[in-house]
Amino acid sequence: MSQAKNTRQTLLIKIRDQYNDDAWEEFISFYRPYIYRVVQNLNQIQAVDREDIIQEVMLIAWKKLPEFEYQAQKGRFRSWLSVITQRTANSFYHKNKKASFFESDFEAEELQKGLPPEIEQICQQEWEKHVAETAWANISSKFEEKVLLAFQKLASGEKGEQVAIELGLSQNSVYVYKKRVMAALQKEIAYLDEPLR
Repeated sequence: MSQAKNTRQTLLIKIRDQYNDDAWEEFISFYRPYIYRVVQNLNQIQAVDREDIIQEVMLIAWKKLPEFEYQAQKGRFRSWLSVITQRTANSFYHKNKKASFFESDFEAEELQKGLPPEIEQICQQEWEKHVAETAWANISSKFEEKVLLAFQKLASGEKGEQVAIELGLSQNSVYVYKKRVMAALQKEIAYLDEPLR
């Protein structure tokens, strides 16, 4: 098992130490864009308030994760994070007891309740987009620009023959490049979408 994969799987354990700066940087780097996407899709939240809500969600996570017990049978970690995000956004919107709502030990109860179906659907869609974009960013540095261009052009529906002419490649090379990028992308998406342990 690679060092990166091992680090990913044990991130929840590492961030129990609130002062493990490396683990928290990794957590924030990966989950902050997802939280932003969820908040961005909550219609009642204005653009100027998004950063405040995201900061509040991160603060709540920082306070709660040291005592958080991940139990896969009760739900995904991102569901827990989505519940916190949605509740924080609602509290912010209604301007009532924003911080005190989270003082009680609500994690297990809230995970069992889940989110309303429409919010759960938004969270799932944004998770998929987040994982795909992060995977693309992660693999892009591993390929030459022509290889990535060939993949993007084929993925957007251009014909292999035309792509080969545009990029000065053989048609066979264009399809080989597509296959390599697709394999790397699928592997990275599977890795990023793997539940934290």
